[in-house]
Amino acid sequence: MKKLLQTIFSVKNEKYHKVITILGTKIKLFHPKSDDLYYCPICKKYGHFTKMGVKPRYAVKCPNCKSLERHRFLYFIYQKYFLNTQKPIKILHTAPEKCIYDLIKKNPNIEYTAIDISPERYSFCDCKKEDVTCLSFADNTFDFVISNQVMEHILDEKKYLSELTRVLKPDGVFLLNFPVYMDRSKTFQDKTITTPEARERYYGQNDHVRAYGRDVFERLKRDYGAKVIFAKDILNKEQLRKYRISNRDTDFCVVIKK
Repeated sequence: MKKLLQTIFSVKNEKYHKVITILGTKIKLFHPKSDDLYYCPICKKYGHFTKMGVKPRYAVKCPNCKSLERHRFLYFIYQKYFLNTQKPIKILHTAPEKCIYDLIKKNPNIEYTAIDISPERYSFCDCKKEDVTCLSFADNTFDFVISNQVMEHILDEKKYLSELTRVLKPDGVFLLNFPVYMDRSKTFQDKTITTPEARERYYGQNDHVRAYGRDVFERLKRDYGAKVIFAKDILNKEQLRKYRISNRDTDFCVVIKK
């Protein structure tokens, strides 16, 4: 009976349309170009995205996999670099996001290691306790390191960058992302700002230790040979709209090759 009902009545996503099938006849219900319906390339589902953030951003969170703008953009970066690898590789992931973890674990060729200073927050994976400014791993251990929305929490930025680069194999790749205030020309940090209230006021979030300005890109290029890939560099306007990704340079990936 269950199979019969599934044959008679089914609903699925088909390219740009939500389609209902009744007795073999396909009927288009609505088109995802409506103002509040978007497509998530990570979980492959359409949805009415929800708001997210300390200062809420409208329609940015996928209701299914919980991905945000940066995750949906980074999907395309990770796809280019390692998601489809046919050879064994090792990846280190700091402060792991579940939607990214779920993507990576689909590939049996990837040996995956997740770390965080508070691993108990990540019950969905085997997360190890590590300090990103003093890692226990040997030099030249990983093929890729991915670290999103972490650097703005770390007081010793240079140690963070040097440690995560140290554990990369020769020719390994470090992919990172962090919030940047694109209206600021220079990064702002004041070590006397220590309370959660003051940090939220000056840095935008109570656990951030600096507010990055546009100068961070030139500094990373100069000191680490970094390349910066913006979402608008690899996705067209329709894709940015469809995946609900920002077109204002706030979604990017810094690529550092060892």
